[in-house]
Amino acid sequence: MNARWARRTSAAGGRSGYPVRRMATTFAALIFRPADIPDRALSQGFAVALGGWDVASPRLFIAPLPGVPGHAAAFYSSGEPAGGGDDDLDHLAELFEDELSPPVAVLDAAAELGHPGATVFALVFSEDVLHDDGWRFEASGFVRHFVREGDEGVEAGVEAPDRSDIVEVDVDLPEGATAAEEREAMDRAIRPHRGSTFLAAELGAPVLGALMGGFFAPERRLQVHLVAPGPGSIADEVARLNRVLRREDGRGAPASPPPVRGVAPPATYAAFVRAYDWADPADPEDLYRELAIGSIEGTLRFLREGELLGHDREPGWEAAAARQLYPIARLSGSALGGGAAHRSVVALGADGEQLWVVRGGTSAAPAGPTFGELLRYLSLGWSRRSDAEEDLIGALMLRARLRSLGG
Repeated sequence: MNARWARRTSAAGGRSGYPVRRMATTFAALIFRPADIPDRALSQGFAVALGGWDVASPRLFIAPLPGVPGHAAAFYSSGEPAGGGDDDLDHLAELFEDELSPPVAVLDAAAELGHPGATVFALVFSEDVLHDDGWRFEASGFVRHFVREGDEGVEAGVEAPDRSDIVEVDVDLPEGATAAEEREAMDRAIRPHRGSTFLAAELGAPVLGALMGGFFAPERRLQVHLVAPGPGSIADEVARLNRVLRREDGRGAPASPPPVRGVAPPATYAAFVRAYDWADPADPEDLYRELAIGSIEGTLRFLREGELLGHDREPGWEAAAARQLYPIARLSGSALGGGAAHRSVVALGADGEQLWVVRGGTSAAPAGPTFGELLRYLSLGWSRRSDAEEDLIGALMLRARLRSLGG
């Protein structure tokens, strides 16, 4: 699916806040069929959409929707402390109005995982500041209905790839109306324009009530990752890289990686060693040239067993070992003259996920990508990419850049 649908972003300017869920009545939810949208598509899709956002701990809270048969909801949270003001709604509105929004990226990920043709719905909702924004997304495009507080009063709109209509909502108030009568008149005027009204018609159920119930009682939490952590995920990423490079799984692999300066290899690295092709006769140098992801720039070569053992004699490596860093690759300058300093080492942290660039055995800085993200970047860099994969590699590079800068 082509994620780059042409449409006009009609949100008011100045939306730049990041914290989520300042008030209980402000939320953003994706509504989906679990049979069509697996957890991996949710996690990766949101991660791709958030690639360039400085959000440290995004996560999803999953809840069934008993009143909406066959559907569930994923409520997004940035994981950041509440920021006050309208920051929560600002962030949610801008994120879901982006060209590569979470629903678009989730549909792309689902299609790549063998679930094409799905339809998802989304609602960004707040009662503190009137905002009721509903969407339907599918491979052919989107439809959006919303009502919100604008600069000149309440406005309502309908958007699709070929149209964008925004009108001011007129409220017919009887003379001498009480406050209660004014509220009732306002509700009658805006109800047909609400995103939640649109979604109720689409799904044949009162969606807002079901979402409110799920928002306050989610069933489980799902972490948002571009690439999942853990040894099993690393083994899958190496198998993917081997397929792209037409290599054999585990060829020439040592029995087990050795400790280096008393630091045991993380379980993820042991999984990598077992799965990687260490003896490809078609590529004996095994060099990955012209890399540029976070602080990993230049030419990379994964260390062989003898080179790992040699780190017991590497000058200055005691400082890296004291930080429980385990060396996994050598990084040298680009063949074009730029890139990393000569003889930098890429090391893996004790968590088996975070990568560090170590220079001179003493100076260690965050590399940017995680171990799994680096492997996915390598496989995407040596393959023909779909539109969804182009979005993914872009998100990998953006996220790595933010981390390497301390974001």
